[in-house]
Amino acid sequence: MKYFITPELKNISGGNKYDKNVLDYLYNIGFKIINIYPSNISNSPLKFLNILNKIPKNSLVLIDGLIAPKFYTIIDALIKKYKIILLIHHPVSYENSKFGEVSLKLKERAIFSKVHSLITVSKTMKKVIQAMLNTKKMIYVIEPAVDYMYFNKYINKNENHNIVCVGSVIPRKNIEASIKTLSHLDERWTMSIIGKYSTDDRYYRSLNNIISKLNLTSRITFHGEIENDDDLINLLIQSRVYICLSHYEGYGMANIEAGTLGLPLIVSDIPVFRENLKGFHRIYVKPSNYIETARAIDELSSKTRIEYNYSPNRWKDVGCKFKRVLNEQ
Repeated sequence: MKYFITPELKNISGGNKYDKNVLDYLYNIGFKIINIYPSNISNSPLKFLNILNKIPKNSLVLIDGLIAPKFYTIIDALIKKYKIILLIHHPVSYENSKFGEVSLKLKERAIFSKVHSLITVSKTMKKVIQAMLNTKKMIYVIEPAVDYMYFNKYINKNENHNIVCVGSVIPRKNIEASIKTLSHLDERWTMSIIGKYSTDDRYYRSLNNIISKLNLTSRITFHGEIENDDDLINLLIQSRVYICLSHYEGYGMANIEAGTLGLPLIVSDIPVFRENLKGFHRIYVKPSNYIETARAIDELSSKTRIEYNYSPNRWKDVGCKFKRVLNEQ
């Protein structure tokens, strides 16, 4: 029996979607794996250890990297008892810092360097992780996939002037750059921001302050988290351009999904987007140059849409690769 320790997978995020689809595939083919999600003990490593001690000795234990830092004080005990593999969507230490939050980065470095092997989602992330390690480790790259429904609703033409961005409303997503870009477009243009947020959150409040100062209140809508896939796709296909000006991403699944629908993409010029958006109709921009970004939006929206030259993964392919890696250990 193998074990997969994850966050609770109810909340929508790229990482959670990845974990859930991998588990669904493995369950469907009869692969013996148990999902453990210790959400109610998030601040207690000892309680983590108590739960993990119930797992038979020498078992293979796969841990989602989002919760890996919580194992810092018990990692030595774990590696003596189990074969530990980490699934790293992106190092948590880079969530709010371009060069990595030092204390958290040191914890991740220690954990990453002690486990048996690692899985990550892009070649770019593999390079980031390799640079963090104290010792050489096997790092597998298994890229995410696109749900079937995105292949069936290709947009040939859209006459409206809505820009859409998808992702949690957090600083790493750099949503303020998209908002400031909108101020350089004429009043026909509107923006839909899709993603989880809290009205009490400091970052969300700062975005609203920017919107008010730029007099964009009537042109921007926060839709929150959309759990129904059909509702999400309908909002996407009602848009003319997709934008993602993130400072940092492990992969950027929402970009691939939007591109698969046929939306032209305006994205920040970061290595992982250079890696995984080849074949899509896209323009890379410097996020701090709002005028350049606005011009790119005008350029893409005025062109006739072309078929993308890219074959996104299917989840069965991702699951199959996962099975192969787990069986190799």
